[in-house]
Amino acid sequence: MARWFGRSKSKSNEQRAVEAEFENLEPLGVSDDLRQAYGRTGDPKLLRGSLQAAELALEVYPVTDIRHAAALSSLCMLHRLCWERERGSADLIKSVDYGRQAVDKSLPGDPVLPRHMSSLATALQEVYDSTKDEESIDEAIALYRGCLDIMPVRATGLNEERVAQESNLANSLLRKGRTNNDGAILNEAAKHARAALRDTPDDHPMHAMRLINLGGALLGLVQTGHHEHMSTAEDMYTRGLRELPAGHPVRAGVEQTLAIIKGLRSQFGV
Repeated sequence: MARWFGRSKSKSNEQRAVEAEFENLEPLGVSDDLRQAYGRTGDPKLLRGSLQAAELALEVYPVTDIRHAAALSSLCMLHRLCWERERGSADLIKSVDYGRQAVDKSLPGDPVLPRHMSSLATALQEVYDSTKDEESIDEAIALYRGCLDIMPVRATGLNEERVAQESNLANSLLRKGRTNNDGAILNEAAKHARAALRDTPDDHPMHAMRLINLGGALLGLVQTGHHEHMSTAEDMYTRGLRELPAGHPVRAGVEQTLAIIKGLRSQFGV
């Protein structure tokens, strides 16, 4: 771990022993562990360490190793997390650049190519959110569609990654549909949001968010004049709010949206 956390000029034998042990670890695994720890704690030192470990992995694995593309994809995700934390435009640019490289350099038959595509799509979605650049959201939508095209469909059991991509596609379509006030796009967003909700067990940690996502797509349709979706949109938000744990960061937004729906009900007499 010394190679990505830096070397001090003066170390005890114990410190050197610990560093030697970490030098033998798989850097992508170290990066992933640190990223997950960052997700639990929000400690920026862990995020920096995860970045440095992923950078090391990029040096260690040649382009003929599928882990090279995985390292690029990790850097895409990590720079996006840095962007979300610091809002530095350089991080978002790097995120998209690493994401493109990960997709371009994935070897034929790479089983985790959909993850690389999804990571790039999420970065492009962030670009759209900050710039409203239509090409970015169109590319994100195409990438999420591509993920679903190449991911296997299981006959039984929950396919977590496929359901996640279905939800991601719904959210990208919702963004584009709302901006353009396009009912056809919003209908497609609702279709994918329904599919994601249908395949998410009631006790799944993402169930509440999938309810809210479908509510968002239906509310978008309401706002384009399709008032017949008002009751279902309200129900989705109400159920989602009920399932969200106390203190969840989106609770306030959901409560505000429910107030908007009540206002729309009063306005249109629905």
